[in-house]
Amino acid sequence: MMTKVGWMLVLALFALSLKDVFTREHSEDAHDEEDFKKEFGDEDADKGFSEGTEDEHIEVREQSHFGKPQQPVITTKDLPPIRFDFCVSCGYRQAFDQYSQFIHEKYPNMQVEGQNYPTAPWKSYLAQFLGIFKLALIASVISGSNPFERLGFGYPTILQWAHNNKLSSCMMAFLLSNMVESSLLSSGAFEVYLGKELLWSKLESGRVPAPAELMQMIDSQLELQGLIPSSTGSFSQGFEKVQ
Repeated sequence: MMTKVGWMLVLALFALSLKDVFTREHSEDAHDEEDFKKEFGDEDADKGFSEGTEDEHIEVREQSHFGKPQQPVITTKDLPPIRFDFCVSCGYRQAFDQYSQFIHEKYPNMQVEGQNYPTAPWKSYLAQFLGIFKLALIASVISGSNPFERLGFGYPTILQWAHNNKLSSCMMAFLLSNMVESSLLSSGAFEVYLGKELLWSKLESGRVPAPAELMQMIDSQLELQGLIPSSTGSFSQGFEKVQ
């Protein structure tokens, strides 16, 4: 017999599983600071990032380079929107927030959009199936039922062990299933579109662009479209002058 504390832990895991299945698409994963540092290891870690808890989110960047004379603010209207399709579970939301601030400082009238990059349909379906199977398995273990017997498979040894070790088996099923689901839904993408034009693809290049690199591409694309004069100067040139 399980203790009262054991039952409370199992029920808590069950509730977390329900929330994980039905609100996965609308939830935001916590920032993965280590992954972010790997992608931006060549950048100055003391500039352009935030410190503190997620609720506080206090910016500690030095005075913005965009406010300096070398970087005039472009107030041209009718600029195409820029869209970021990124992997939320990979920790790229922090990168998106930083790039959004850079873009808004130089192009106040440019609309910046961000969304989770969708994975392959079969991966999404498989992740949903695993989530439902996880719930069914935990319910079977908690209730002590044997659905395999109705299907003519008898009483599997692993299910016998799970019934005798309900707490540990439920925790194991919960953690392993979540790990596989996260792996299926993790695309590793960081795609940047200016209007309908693809500016950058991490899936093709294998890395996230540096801030100066991305701003240079935005400037060049807008100049090619005739939306800004070429005399405005590039972000990278101004960035180098400040150094």
